[in-house]
Amino acid sequence: SGRLRLSAGWLGAEGLDPGALSVVAVEGGSMEPTLRDGDEILVDRTPRALRAGIHVIRLDDMLLVKRLEPGPAGTMRVISDNPAYPASERAMGEVDVVGRVVWKGGRL
Repeated sequence: SGRLRLSAGWLGAEGLDPGALSVVAVEGGSMEPTLRDGDEILVDRTPRALRAGIHVIRLDDMLLVKRLEPGPAGTMRVISDNPAYPASERAMGEVDVVGRVVWKGGRL
């Protein structure tokens, strides 16, 4: 149907506003084994202070799903869970955080 149905109770318990959520299909293998190609993720676009976790980001004109960790002096680490892809450290201003991944679904 092109829609993802989630319990209003679960959304409320998680502090999520349905109007600030997007479903995105994962492409590629850089976040394996956590996220696989074809998985769907629920992204909370509510503006919040950055905390470590998996986020959708815009970096160098590309939309990516990466693990972010605060780094030293106004930087952040941009990490792929797949060790075949190197991590990088970027200035906070270089990374546009679109939202935090709060749920995933995919094939078993």
